[in-house]
Amino acid sequence: MKIQKSDSMIRTSLLTVQMIIIAFNLVLIAVVINKRKCKTISMSMWTLMVAMIIGSIILDMEVLLQYFTPTLPLCLLGPWFRELGFVIFYGAIDLKLYRILMQFRTRKAHCWTITDKDLLKYLLFGVVVVIVYLTAWTAVSLNFFNEGWMLVNHVKVEDGFLYTMCKPQWWNHVTEFGELLILTVGLYYGNSARNARVQFEERRFLFYAIIAELTFSTLHNTIRTVYPIPFHQDVTFIAAFTRSLLTNTLALVIIFAPKIWYQKKVNAELKHSAINQELSESLKADMVDKDFREMNISEMTSDEIREELSRVYVQMGILRDKTVNKVNQLKPGVGKCIVSLNKIKTKCFFSMFSERL
Repeated sequence: MKIQKSDSMIRTSLLTVQMIIIAFNLVLIAVVINKRKCKTISMSMWTLMVAMIIGSIILDMEVLLQYFTPTLPLCLLGPWFRELGFVIFYGAIDLKLYRILMQFRTRKAHCWTITDKDLLKYLLFGVVVVIVYLTAWTAVSLNFFNEGWMLVNHVKVEDGFLYTMCKPQWWNHVTEFGELLILTVGLYYGNSARNARVQFEERRFLFYAIIAELTFSTLHNTIRTVYPIPFHQDVTFIAAFTRSLLTNTLALVIIFAPKIWYQKKVNAELKHSAINQELSESLKADMVDKDFREMNISEMTSDEIREELSRVYVQMGILRDKTVNKVNQLKPGVGKCIVSLNKIKTKCFFSMFSERL
């Protein structure tokens, strides 16, 4: 009897990539905590964002278990990482969508305020339920093992090689149904709140993250159910790595990449407004140096008048830019027309005034 050898290069490469992803998630947690007062983070409930990243790390740890040869402890430990990480990650997404729906519902006369502490309590309740479920499953599996029922299969196939795999159980179908139920609830919340106006389009990206998980996990579970043939350990590890990359890792990219882009946009706007404010304050300081209440315009020379007109022109430009920014936020495109008209009027006014001088 021959035992199929593993391709160490492929397995080591995938293991390295998975460790890099976990390290990146740890760095992302530190960034979220450090930038929790930024607008894009503070308005998105940074506590639930940290919970999502922690859930993703736990899901990645379940993939790392696939690297090792299946044993009884690993077969029992794998579902713990999978289900706990899934509930924390996608349960947090469901709760964020639920809060958006409750804040923007139109059928109620009153507004129901849900705090971050309430959402964390709901998430903790879901984690406790999953722990109780996994404890019952582990106890039953160990009882069957003591009675001679094996949890690890050594399967010999037609090519004469021996494969080692965790024995499939009916409990797997129950957990898959529970995952599908959680994702369906998230789709319902996201679709019900589709008309809600949310800053930074957060609802849309959360909805896309759930769609990604539902699509690829359903495809993975369907293939594993329709073709219940024993696969080699390398194939199982590659399948688990691909699934993790296309579900929870992709979901994090979908959620956090737009936040980075929006935060850069907010920083650019703040920088622009700070420059305008600094320029206006400097102009005010220059104008304070001269007491125009005691100065008669007839006593001013033509050069002094032109200098003061240039200062007024700069101030009008600053006021024009602020007005255009506000108009563009309400009605995009209208600000361009205002800019062109104001420029024509201002240039005509100052040219006529300068000619008289």
